[in-house]
Amino acid sequence: MQYYFIVQYRILNRRLNELGVRPFLGYILGLLVFVGLSYYLFYKTTYAAYLYVLLALSSLSKLSDRERNDFLLATFSSTVYWRIRLLENSLLASPFVLYLLYEGQWQLALLLMLCAVALSRIKFVDRLQITLPTPFYHFPFEFTQGFRKYWFLYLLAYFVGFKAVEVANFNLGVGSLVLVFLLGMIHCATPEHEYFVWIYSCSARKFLFKKIATALGYSSILALPLLLGLSAYFPDKLLILLGVQGLGYLFLLTMILAKYSAFPGEMSLPQAILLGLGLWFPPLLVVVIPLFYTRSVKRLNAILQ
Repeated sequence: MQYYFIVQYRILNRRLNELGVRPFLGYILGLLVFVGLSYYLFYKTTYAAYLYVLLALSSLSKLSDRERNDFLLATFSSTVYWRIRLLENSLLASPFVLYLLYEGQWQLALLLMLCAVALSRIKFVDRLQITLPTPFYHFPFEFTQGFRKYWFLYLLAYFVGFKAVEVANFNLGVGSLVLVFLLGMIHCATPEHEYFVWIYSCSARKFLFKKIATALGYSSILALPLLLGLSAYFPDKLLILLGVQGLGYLFLLTMILAKYSAFPGEMSLPQAILLGLGLWFPPLLVVVIPLFYTRSVKRLNAILQ
């Protein structure tokens, strides 16, 4: 069991080195970012504790992937396997539990730890046994794959939007709209295999235009029910809703350009920090977007030409 965690530690160090950051500094920075984002979430919304638990459970569910667990069972004895699962779930849940305790949410902290222990005994099937139909099949792969993976979060966004109307809470409605665009950004953040860019017969600029137009169109399909519903019940807030929608488009465009600025690899730490600063302070996007666009064209030209 000890050897397994040593290997995981070395893998994590190697990934941090590939991002261009020393492991020790990476851990410190990761801790600061975690605490900062946690504080911001609890500062911004009264529903932060519940969202926090959902985020933690979503992270824990990744460790219950069936293929991953089948590999562990084939490598270790059953006793060692269950010890590994229990320890890694506890380690992953601990930062969330500690911050919930800091916020005085001891009941949710206890519930989260109990869920972490329970999930250590569960193996999830990573894929549905049926093909979930989507309206995104014309231009794969980001939204087709992303919607099938996170469809339950879209249901959650629509449910939150419904509750916003029911309790006349406009801020809750804005949160549901933001969640839809956040999911779209997650779909577009994962770099595809180089082959799926090479097959396009066009220039780098046209390729980026196609990707951006597709992402904006598909995100509009997903956000439209919320936008129409919230506009009908909060007509005096229409300009704010359109502003949030426009900002969502801008963030989605930035994410796509950020991804291809590092393609075919993943974003380095400096690029991720630049992206984060642009999302945190949108006026910086005036500088960030041209930088990512120029870098993206250069990267894609090496593949498409």
